Amino acid sequence: MAPITRGQRLFFAVICAAASLVAVLGLFNPAYLASIFTWLELPPLHARFVGAIYAFGAVFMAGCLAARYQAEVRWAVQLIGIWTGMLFIISLLNLSAFDFNLLPVQIWFASYIIYPMIAFWMTIQQPHLMDAGDLPGPRLAGWARGFLLLQGVLFSLLAVLLFLAPTWMATLWPWKVTPLLAQMYAGPLLAYGFGSFLFAQQEKWLGVRAILPGMLIFSVTTVLISLLHINLFAFNEIADLLWFGWFILASLILVLLTFRALQPGV
Repeated sequence: MAPITRGQRLFFAVICAAASLVAVLGLFNPAYLASIFTWLELPPLHARFVGAIYAFGAVFMAGCLAARYQAEVRWAVQLIGIWTGMLFIISLLNLSAFDFNLLPVQIWFASYIIYPMIAFWMTIQQPHLMDAGDLPGPRLAGWARGFLLLQGVLFSLLAVLLFLAPTWMATLWPWKVTPLLAQMYAGPLLAYGFGSFLFAQQEKWLGVRAILPGMLIFSVTTVLISLLHINLFAFNEIADLLWFGWFILASLILVLLTFRALQPGV
């Protein structure tokens, strides 16, 4: 089976480091993250949710770095391209929100121009790596594949709606959110949803080992930060019930999936 290339490992490491920084700041120092992301209104819950999303990205990239075979990280480069490329497009659509005299804004645009370009270049230079052979070990269970497919459809649909109708989606969001921030959520959540759908196509448990821990971290962290800010939720609204219901259920299922995928011999 084809090994992971040195260039891919370097790319995964850079993305892992960048995502880890945003995750740590968002989760543990939300006020500081808000002071950096001046183009967004980031009260503590918002900043922590951004941190949870980027924690998924960081742990996913760590899983890719720990992987041995190309088939384990199939589509990882393309998901980086979706995440970062979408954020660049959304930023272009909202240029008036940015002050280009500020260094964080310059870093933001440089990052979200360079990362999708690298992902695109890797994809066209090495297209054969997306079909890099079969992995050893037991087959992925049908119920596991079914959950990943369902999660993929739900989050991809959510991301599309956030991108195309951010103002309307802001009125439906479980807590108060600006249309710009709602649209910004679309990029990472599309990568999450599309990644779930794509990795559901893997045949073996080893094929989902890289991505499942990140999904678990995202779901569990979202539940915890929502409980931390529970006063912002009104449980007489459907959106709030769906929010807690989905992420609690997903966390329980992802515990089982991750435990199974990380077992020795898989």
